Amino acid sequence: MNRFCEIFNVEKPIICGPMAWISTAPLVGAVSNAGGLGILGVGFATTEFVEQQIEETRKLTDKPFGINVVMIPEMLDHVTAIVQKEKPPVVYADTLLGLDYDMCKKYFDLWHEAGAKIIVKASVVADAVVAEKAGVDAVVVKGWEGGGHITFEASTVLIPQAADLLSIPVIGSGGIADGRGMAAAIALGAEAIEMGTVFMAAEETTIHPNAKQAVVDAQDFESVVTGTCTGEPCRQIKNALSDKMLELEANYSYEEAKEKLQDIATSSLKNAMMNGDTENGAVMAGQIAPLIKKIKPAQQIIDETLEGCKKTIQQMQNFNF
Repeated sequence: MNRFCEIFNVEKPIICGPMAWISTAPLVGAVSNAGGLGILGVGFATTEFVEQQIEETRKLTDKPFGINVVMIPEMLDHVTAIVQKEKPPVVYADTLLGLDYDMCKKYFDLWHEAGAKIIVKASVVADAVVAEKAGVDAVVVKGWEGGGHITFEASTVLIPQAADLLSIPVIGSGGIADGRGMAAAIALGAEAIEMGTVFMAAEETTIHPNAKQAVVDAQDFESVVTGTCTGEPCRQIKNALSDKMLELEANYSYEEAKEKLQDIATSSLKNAMMNGDTENGAVMAGQIAPLIKKIKPAQQIIDETLEGCKKTIQQMQNFNF
């Protein structure tokens, strides 16, 4: 059996990445019911919202799902209290650069004691190694092709490095939206994949229809990276907001631009996802968006990805050298 599926008690080695305002109970429940692993995007949410989302997800599915947290010291006690009370099957830890071993060990042990399996999304391969030493169950490495917060290397670079260094399952992320991408990740050493952008266009996703259509309509070279000055670059579909952000970064020092960006970036994701303002709000889709042609149920997205992966691997076996 696939190691990822065995560890996390799921049927299919596909994760729906945690995306704020997007990965809420309806989508997460649909992904988990389809055999994948849905993760609630609640990293910066209030206790009340996280608990409400867990409750709503449990009404929709009896399959494993997770909540995401952010490895920021001042947030971890608050999150740990939720984990100990609600006992989600999976905790998915998003990380910034430079994971601290002692901090990871402390909280990973507490989350394991509460019965959760743990996934870490590592910003760099060195952080993936730290996460494994601290006892994590699997690691996501996400290439800069992905949407939202990204790092500085491609998936084709990150996945094989992580696979060579780690003994736990590696989950490939960034630039994957179909079976060909999944097959490529497996060829590079991944045992599962994470997808985000394609699930933005899932039927069950409760974001504004304008935001879904922006993903479906996106063409090649229509995503840009903003926020480099903050040390946490973000990929989004090009629009009036991104033009303004890039103009600020071009005309001011990093420190000045960082301060000015905070003013216009605050609530920009919510503005697009909830209000449907896809010109002045952030649509954080990845470079793979041009492959997404229509809105589909989560079940269909997952099953077509797996079938496409199997077909691609069969074709590769017949490849003539």
